[in-house]
Amino acid sequence: MDVPGRITRAVAGFYYVQTQDGAVRKCRARGVFKKRGISPLVGDHVLMELHGVDEGVVTEVKPRHSELIRPPIANVDQALLVFSLADPPLSFYQVDKMLAMIESYSLRALLGFTKVDLPESAGLFEKVRAIYEPMGYETVALSVRAGIGSRRVTELLAGRTTVLAGQSGVGKSTILGVLLPDEDAVTGEVGERSRRGRHTTRHVQLYPYAGGYVADTPGFSQFDFDAMEPVQLTSLFRDIAAVANGCAFRGCLHDQATGCAVLQAVSKGRIDQSRYGSYRQLLAELKDAKARRY
Repeated sequence: MDVPGRITRAVAGFYYVQTQDGAVRKCRARGVFKKRGISPLVGDHVLMELHGVDEGVVTEVKPRHSELIRPPIANVDQALLVFSLADPPLSFYQVDKMLAMIESYSLRALLGFTKVDLPESAGLFEKVRAIYEPMGYETVALSVRAGIGSRRVTELLAGRTTVLAGQSGVGKSTILGVLLPDEDAVTGEVGERSRRGRHTTRHVQLYPYAGGYVADTPGFSQFDFDAMEPVQLTSLFRDIAAVANGCAFRGCLHDQATGCAVLQAVSKGRIDQSRYGSYRQLLAELKDAKARRY
């Protein structure tokens, strides 16, 4: 009889499958998957045939409710996007870019802002909340050193599969180390010259946490523009999409047309200037990517 489980790690052709009793078995996948064009992913719910005490063969991959391409992971419910308010300084463009990526995957997005206890961060978190919470994004103030935000993070992650994502140096690995003190989560130091952290994670891995799972996801901050058309970008910005529905211009990119509803909303303060600036920058990148395709 095949046993159900979930793939928590995939390394060098082996899949590590956790069963309901918490045991993890090292498995190969049946050759028929390759013939069918199926590649098991971390996060997949599977059936496996047991071989011995701690080994087995994956015999079936259950249907997925979500799938990320970069990094490859399946059945994710939400993403906790981690940003630093200071050291390194906050980039609203990076916040908006990663939010657009999460919207493209139709996942729930949580925004975590670290180093809120630093003097340089004074007042900035309230500004962030004023921009993103009216759009429905949960924003959490975090400081590992001061013990701020950990209880709220636990509440938000409980019972769900969550990916953690963020640029180097923002404290993502430190947060993972606090959430999972028994795991080998290594915190990278931030160099004075580069201001970048050393991220030691080499592969995607799911860790059981609060009745759900947490995944550290190297490479998740990279947005793939290869197949996206510029006109699709509007739908990934909630505030702009809400206004764009009333735009009189068909196919409008909301970047230059006189009388455009979005431009009018920006001029009247209904859309934040930093958000619109991020939209314009991403739109330019999409146009450039499209030009390189043809």
